[in-house]
Order: sequence, then structure tokens, then C-alpha cells
Amino acid sequence: MSRSKHPNGRGDDPVAIVSIGALFPGTRSLADFWKLILEARTAAKEVPAGRWLIPPEKAYYPAKATPDKVYSKVGCFVEDFALDPAGLDLDPALIASLDPVFHFALHAGREAFRGAKTRGLDRRRVGVILGNIALPTDAFSAFSRQVLAPEFRKAFPDAPAAGAPVAAINRYAAGMPAALLAKALGLGGGHVALDAACASSLYALKLAVEELKAGRADAMLAGGLSRPDCLYTQMGFSQLRALSASGRCSPFDAKADGLVVGEGAGVFVLRRLSDAEDAGDEILALI
Repeated sequence: MSRSKHPNGRGDDPVAIVSIGALFPGTRSLADFWKLILEARTAAKEVPAGRWLIPPEKAYYPAKATPDKVYSKVGCFVEDFALDPAGLDLDPALIASLDPVFHFALHAGREAFRGAKTRGLDRRRVGVILGNIALPTDAFSAFSRQVLAPEFRKAFPDAPAAGAPVAAINRYAAGMPAALLAKALGLGGGHVALDAACASSLYALKLAVEELKAGRADAMLAGGLSRPDCLYTQMGFSQLRALSASGRCSPFDAKADGLVVGEGAGVFVLRRLSDAEDAGDEILALI
């Protein structure tokens, strides 16, 4: 078993970000994402057909805080994405049964790990920490309908059927993406998913840094993902009056009028700086 050069950790050794894997709205690659930022373009758009459980015109009403209505149809959506299973040690049938939130984590995590210098790295000492807010996803919502529909139909015979069967594993959409990513890449250094609301990915980085500084791991995959049922979040933030009516997020600006709901995933590979330099990693940033 290979060991870290600092098996007990080095509190004074900075932590290096050595690779990034990402999947974001309106882009096909990380390079496209940086280009979108540099050109000051927005990925926000009206909800694509089929993404909401009901037609957008039935959900929309322009007045704020109207019960059971959204006052904006704009969000940021990842479209035309299909997970390539190459390099993932998972049953293809399992992958096919998973909600997109799992696919986002697997894609971003694999791309990040591929970008790091992993030759000679003991995967038993590589961990995963992901921020993932505990919200219902498309498949989790469908699974709930699958469970509840028979009882609803007893009381309301005209209620719609549950639809196609959904794999029960999707009820673990909040915590299991981190575990499946670790399994898919053969990583044995522990895996954690956490929900700290909008600070989730920052806490994931903090905890990953602590693992490295304590010497409990030689590398960490850390970041965040989000792919909730987008009508659920649109409705929730509409009822809170926190959604942007203009459909444009403008933080720290006088014209800011709320948030725009989005989705995606971003994962970093972190190593102690000395270990990263020894491995020949590209040093993207230091913590």
C-alpha cells in the first residue's frame, strides 16, 4: 500500500486544486463555460418542453405569491445531455435506471478524476464529498407517485395512473450520488453527501481540505451538484417571492429582483500541494 509523504498530515501544506469536472447549463464543456462567463452571456431561458409535470401555461400567473402558481417560466437547464458510461465500474442497467442527478455526479466526478495525475495514487485513500441539497428529483417524485397512486385512486377513481415504474434506488437521490461516484471510480477513502443549503459545495470543500490536512486521505473529490424537479423549485421560490420576475440574476446590483433556479455539477480534485507537485499535477489554485 502506497502512503502519503505526510501520513499524519501537514497543517502548513496548502491544498491544491489540480483538476475540475463540470456540467453546466448552456455549455458543452468547461471551456465553453468560461467562454460564456467572459462574454457575459446568460444561460437562462424559458423552461424546455416536457421538463415540468404540467404545461407551463397552466403553472404560470404573473402576479407574485398567487397560490399554486409561478410568476416566471425562466430557469437555467442542462439540455441534450446523455451520460457516457465509459470508465465507470457500474452495471449499465443500473446506470440507465438512475435519475439525472446521479448522472451529473458521475459525469463531473469522472471528468475531474481523469484530469488529475492518478498513476501511482492509492485509490483506497481517495474520498468523495459532495454538496447536494435534499430536494425531490424527477425520479424521486415519480417514485412517490408510484407508491401513493394506488391509495389516491381508491379515493379518487379518476386520478391519473402513476406512470412507468421507477427504480426504488432513486429514493436515495440526496445521499447516494456520492457513494455511487466512489464505487464507479473504485475510491475507498470514504464518501459523504451533505446539505448546507446554498453553502453546500463550500462546506464540501472545507471538509475535503480537513481530510487532506489530517492525513486521512491523499486526494479528495469535492464539489456540488443540483438537479431537482425544476417545477418544485420554481414553485417553491415563487411562493417565497424569492424568484426573479425578470428572469435574470443580478447579484450585488440595484436591479436585482431575485434568483434564477438552475442545475448542474462541478467537482474538484484536491491534493496536498507537495503531493501534487511530486505527481506532476497542474496546480489550478491553492486553498
